Amino acid sequence: MRILGGKFKGKNLFGSQDLSVRPLTNRIKKSIFDVLQNCFQEKSVLDLFSGTGSFGLEALSRGAVHLTVVEKSDNSLAVLRKNLHLLPLGGEKVYTIKSDVIKFCAQTVQVYDLILMDPPFIFPEIQNLVDLIFKRKILKEKGVMVVHHEITNPVADSSDDYMIRQQKKFGRSLVSYIMNRE
Repeated sequence: MRILGGKFKGKNLFGSQDLSVRPLTNRIKKSIFDVLQNCFQEKSVLDLFSGTGSFGLEALSRGAVHLTVVEKSDNSLAVLRKNLHLLPLGGEKVYTIKSDVIKFCAQTVQVYDLILMDPPFIFPEIQNLVDLIFKRKILKEKGVMVVHHEITNPVADSSDDYMIRQQKKFGRSLVSYIMNRE
């Protein structure tokens, strides 16, 4: 597992020894960041279900200036902190929060330009979480939320609050790019 682009390109990251942690593959991560291109410059990013942090750290490497990572596992947070120490951070601000993501999203007052979400494949609350994020307006008006999820655990194509702009299939998973309804 490594950072694929930006100022930390090529930096190898620590992985988790916990077999229940399913890291985002480099192939899927590359595809996501190719679609998003340069939308990170000077942006704030929220990485939900951050695990070892590779998703959010990729955004940080590509120009994000504020990264909030939310993870409830002590083991994953320990690996994430090791990964943070590998990087020569400059003016970027990184906040690690130990919390259940639904609880965090129900309480946060922050808003973000980009929300990255890679929940466990068996996460029956995915639709409730997406709805909560848009009802609470955690994503900025012109922001993007990227959700990596299993095909059998889909997100509704649209609601009064959001719409899926694009989806891409990778084996048994989907990557959904979701934006506020205009």
